[in-house]
Amino acid sequence: MNTQSPVMAIVANEDGVEFATQVARREDGVPAHLVLGSPLDAVPEFTKRTYSPGYLLIDIGHRGQDVLPEIDTIAEYCDAGTRVVVLGSINDVNLYRELKMRGVSEYFTKPAKLSDVRTVLYFKQAASGGNNGEVITFMSAASGDGASTIALNTAYTLATEHNKSVILVDMDYQFGMIAKNLDLTTQFGIKELFENPDRGIDSTLVQRMTLSYKNSKLKIIAAPNQLHYIPEVHDELVRNLIATLSNDYDFVILDLPHIWSPLVSSCVLQTNHLVMVAQLWLRSITHSSRLLSTWRKIGIKDKQISLVANRSGAKFKEAVSFSDFERVCGISFSSHFDNDTKSVIAAENNGRTILEGANSELSKQFKKFAAVFASPKTESSADANAPKSRLAGLMGRK
Repeated sequence: MNTQSPVMAIVANEDGVEFATQVARREDGVPAHLVLGSPLDAVPEFTKRTYSPGYLLIDIGHRGQDVLPEIDTIAEYCDAGTRVVVLGSINDVNLYRELKMRGVSEYFTKPAKLSDVRTVLYFKQAASGGNNGEVITFMSAASGDGASTIALNTAYTLATEHNKSVILVDMDYQFGMIAKNLDLTTQFGIKELFENPDRGIDSTLVQRMTLSYKNSKLKIIAAPNQLHYIPEVHDELVRNLIATLSNDYDFVILDLPHIWSPLVSSCVLQTNHLVMVAQLWLRSITHSSRLLSTWRKIGIKDKQISLVANRSGAKFKEAVSFSDFERVCGISFSSHFDNDTKSVIAAENNGRTILEGANSELSKQFKKFAAVFASPKTESSADANAPKSRLAGLMGRK
């Protein structure tokens, strides 16, 4: 068993093993660390770990409030960001209240629905206190579809047009170009964190990683300047980075590489909203369908996803229509961006954003797109977020 799995499941007896295994299953292929017994039986397993699990499922069987001291004990071994879901056979409102007071995300009375438990367990981890900034993740359906360009210009629009504090994190560890496209140079960036995970995340490290773009409220965390092998990045490191940034910024923008890996999966699971950038050609529609299927399997709802068409109006040899794209993917386009290569090339050549150039139709489209995120969220538009009664996770006290 992989003792460093980001997911731990504690199951009272063998009757609950199959359900717990299905709940804890992850699309990135990382198996759950399964412990058969009580929460106290899991203590030796916690002591063997070098870092806290990010997600903890506890099946207490027929036990009631007598299990609470044991949950308090294992809380000593958990980070404050650990997300916890408890299953049990007893429908006891007082037990429910005690668990919620301890920071448990949800208590489900068995039999519970698999999809409901998975959605709560893997829901985006909120930071405690601070801004609780919105986390928006951008990813290309196919390599070269332009997610980085759209992420950068959306981030700049939020910072300048809406006066929001924004940090843009270039997660494309090997080929990220966001800082380079803005003529920003640094020897630090995301490499500083990923290659030294044991030092933890603090304000000094964040300040060292961060670049400022001109006089705007936009900050950048750059990918490495040179080609590096991607290090093994643990789930909890991604959680802690995003939670820390969410405390300090109104918006955390993540630009992901076009791969599916534990790093990408961790970012997706911690986000409020996913933006898939596609072009109207065959390879985009193929990869969009595959990615959307994977996102849905790990609990991402369609209402958390924006499908946007880049280079709209371009003439492709294997072009597909908007309607065919939407039919295959089972989701509608929310926005489109014109095939204005002149503005894009001018921005890259001058080390600036598209909005700093001529007042093009493409600039107007970015302003319209960013305004959707900047607008105050109503109850109906915010239902992709967890209910207000849910706490962030088990409050570690070590």
